[in-house]
Amino acid sequence: MDTFPKCSVCQQQFTLKGPVPHLLPCLHAVCETCVTSAAGGVISCSTCQWEVNLTDTSLQKDAVRQKEIFHLTVKHRPTELLCTNEDDGNQAVCWCQECEEFLCEYCQNMHNGVKATRRHVVETFRDMAPGSMFVEPVCKLHNRYPLEYFDKNCNISICAKCRIGEHSEHDVEDLDVAADAAKGRIEQHGKNVTAHHTCHQAYLKSVSKVVNDTKNTSSALKEAIHHTFHSLRTQLDQREKELVIDLENQTKQELSKLHTVQVTSEGESKRCKWTSDYIRTVLKYASNSDFLTLEWSIQDTAKTHLRSVPPETHIASAASFNTGGLVKLKSYISDFGSVNEDGSAAQAHTQSDHGSQTGDSHLTDLENKYKDLNVLEVVDDPTPSASFDAGVKTYTLETGTRTPVILQCPKLQLDAARANTDYCHVTTDGELVNSPPATRHRDSGWLQTYIDSGRLRRYSGTCSSTPIPLPPPPSNVTPAPHTPRYWETHSRVGVVGVGFYWPVLEMGVGEESQVDSDCYVFDQRRSWCVSVWDCLTDRGNICTRVCQQGILGECYRNTMSTTPRTQATLHYGVVLDVGRGRLAFIDLHREIVLAKLDVEWRESLLPMFGVGEPDVCTVNMKVVSGVDITMTDSKKSLIYNALT
Repeated sequence: MDTFPKCSVCQQQFTLKGPVPHLLPCLHAVCETCVTSAAGGVISCSTCQWEVNLTDTSLQKDAVRQKEIFHLTVKHRPTELLCTNEDDGNQAVCWCQECEEFLCEYCQNMHNGVKATRRHVVETFRDMAPGSMFVEPVCKLHNRYPLEYFDKNCNISICAKCRIGEHSEHDVEDLDVAADAAKGRIEQHGKNVTAHHTCHQAYLKSVSKVVNDTKNTSSALKEAIHHTFHSLRTQLDQREKELVIDLENQTKQELSKLHTVQVTSEGESKRCKWTSDYIRTVLKYASNSDFLTLEWSIQDTAKTHLRSVPPETHIASAASFNTGGLVKLKSYISDFGSVNEDGSAAQAHTQSDHGSQTGDSHLTDLENKYKDLNVLEVVDDPTPSASFDAGVKTYTLETGTRTPVILQCPKLQLDAARANTDYCHVTTDGELVNSPPATRHRDSGWLQTYIDSGRLRRYSGTCSSTPIPLPPPPSNVTPAPHTPRYWETHSRVGVVGVGFYWPVLEMGVGEESQVDSDCYVFDQRRSWCVSVWDCLTDRGNICTRVCQQGILGECYRNTMSTTPRTQATLHYGVVLDVGRGRLAFIDLHREIVLAKLDVEWRESLLPMFGVGEPDVCTVNMKVVSGVDITMTDSKKSLIYNALT
């Protein structure tokens, strides 16, 4: 049985003699009772949560749904229809279009026998088609004159008498021609929304596949984790539990993100379907007048749907399980503790065991697959070097060898005094913002000259307060000292307009003499940076590139959209080892090393931070360094990868 339409507010079914349906801007129907009793003049559609302020919007009667209700009543509830000709309470059996009355068998015979009505089109209930219930209306000004024309200036249907009267100077065309054109446009809107709905369905299918793949990957990794730790038996039971919990938490977070994407897309998909269903209803039941009346409402709703197009597939990062260092770990376990009668035997036994471990023939396939990898462990160094500045955080990197590496996280400060205040400023909270400061120094004479003497004139940004010196040259006696350094930036970016001809933001390092040699780091000699700007190959998206001395590196697309009002927080890290000449940039959001560069530096380096034009994007950049850095497991692995 066909479903009777319901009010989108009170959820009551519409009936032939009940409250008249009105059309909401979202193309759902609301009954006249809810319209007149709306609290505060605001109606909230319970189907799609669209709110309508009735003081700003006048709702038209939904003529199409009225005809749908009429047809459904005739088809499924004919016993509710009584003869209206004589009002005698008899069961109606047919409908006269011209009289617009229900007729019982007796009145039908009388109707067919009267000369004035015998030529009327009378349809029995079982023969009635959806589009044949009502005749086209006549002109309200000139009674009985049929509506034959459509006035484009007034946007109304008129009769022949109107045509030669007050509408004679207007742009008028045949009503059937105008209605056919409107119907064609509505059909096209229906096709566009249906295609959009199909895109969402395909996208949802892709999301579902990613959900299943994530679950399958999680199951496979759990099995791998259990298999690996089974070979280590009780020594690593606790570690196994920790890794399983970590995996489950990451899986839960990933599934939570996917669920949010899924729910959002499902909502848009449903709204597309509702619109598409209504368009089909319009094409099925509407008259020419209805097509003309509804065209603009349907067009606006369809455009709302078509503003955002879902990607073809959803791509998510997959979890992985790293068993690097397993062979050495087994060797360490075997070396720990022994019961021996004398030290020499213990030493020989230890050396023999150590030799046997290097050629372990009992490794499983899984261990062999990962035996060349190293696990990075970062632990707090209880005895930091005295040469480090205050606020520096020091870590020991256990790389699977017996020689740990010290990692230094220096405390960096944005140099507010050197910031180019024509384009940006450093706030009291220590953020670099791409707008001039609200107030400027009003001093004059030698004092103002002294204040501005060190301020950057060309570079659109600032640098750190102190440079990073190069180590002294190595000698035959003393090797080149090197301590890797790490810091990162968190930048809130909001898209304002279009025209990304210059970087949105930059972060990197430059040799001290080059800091103010150009407007942006990516264009400076002896400078290296992460640069975020409009993608040269994928318009409509902002990409991330690593630039070195004016040369653009690999493009990492889909950093964020260029659609106005889009917002994102971008996270990048720098790994710098001046002693070894190693510089690397990390995308902390994608969890990848963007580039590893080997450089021979000539002079001290300054960390640099730049921002783009405020009429394109708003940028608030925060430098995170020293004790403020949160050292996660994924970040540990990225730093290790950057150093090797």
